[in-house]
Amino acid sequence: MKKKFFVFLTAVVLLSVISYQAIAMNQPKEQSAPENETQDLKQEIEEETAKLTKAVAHKGDEFVLLDSLKKRQAELEEQLKIQEEGIKPARIQIPSLDIDTGVIPVGLLDNGEMEVPESTEVTGWYDRGVQPGAVGNSVIAGHVDSKEGPAIFFYLKDVEVGEQIIVTDENGTELTFEVKRKESYATNESPIAEIFGPSDKRNLNIITCTGTFDREQHLYPDRLVVYTELVSEDEPSDPLKVTSAPDNVAYEAGSVTWHAVRNDTVIGYRVYKKSEQDPRFVHVASVSAHERKSYYDPDSAAGDQYYVTAVNLKKKESAPSEKVTGN
Repeated sequence: MKKKFFVFLTAVVLLSVISYQAIAMNQPKEQSAPENETQDLKQEIEEETAKLTKAVAHKGDEFVLLDSLKKRQAELEEQLKIQEEGIKPARIQIPSLDIDTGVIPVGLLDNGEMEVPESTEVTGWYDRGVQPGAVGNSVIAGHVDSKEGPAIFFYLKDVEVGEQIIVTDENGTELTFEVKRKESYATNESPIAEIFGPSDKRNLNIITCTGTFDREQHLYPDRLVVYTELVSEDEPSDPLKVTSAPDNVAYEAGSVTWHAVRNDTVIGYRVYKKSEQDPRFVHVASVSAHERKSYYDPDSAAGDQYYVTAVNLKKKESAPSEKVTGN
């Protein structure tokens, strides 16, 4: 009996040893506690670094615009539109003459002359020409008098060089013009090309009748033209011109960082990379203007080069920043 029990006990022990070895062979070797903690900490640091510095991949548009940038974009687009097209005038003011009246669009009469408003208290803008503020000669005309007496431009002859004329559209956009000179011409000798023709400046020409009224023909023999030019710098600047490149570009531990460009038209930045595998600079990331000014490259290697550009609302890109090299 004891012999049988001993054989049974030995069999149980052997079976237990074999089972333990089989389980051990099917399981990976466990790392020591200190090594586990080090590995976990390293992974946590890498994940946190990537989360803080890696460019966010946006669906749809390359850059995300905050509401403030969207508002600025609308303002700049309207500004550019005015520079290119001018404004449709609805009001004209000549402060020195106490003139403040409306403007309506007019065309041509059957005889080829510019039409004028029926009312003697409003003015007419020649709508077959350019709008005030655009490159070229814009023309506004008005009556000098009527059967009842002086009309809106009765005192236009008294305007002086250097005085201002303000034109406003129906949305309240104002353009200011400065009087450059005034000339009187016999009606049939008026320089039509100079008054209505093309120009490389942004002119507004104001016309009315002048001279001694001819009672037999019921008209004035002469035309008074006041030549004005838009008040601005030599040439209106493009608010969406290419901006300057980012500065203070640096590289450290796989991350490229830079300083924001101080320009309210910048919507984001593009990061470019050149490596041994691809000797060309390739666009690798886009970072919106409101995001952290940095990019984490998980594939960075020693010798890789990077540069950053700024992109504005018109999608114009700056020149490359200074280049930095991975270590």
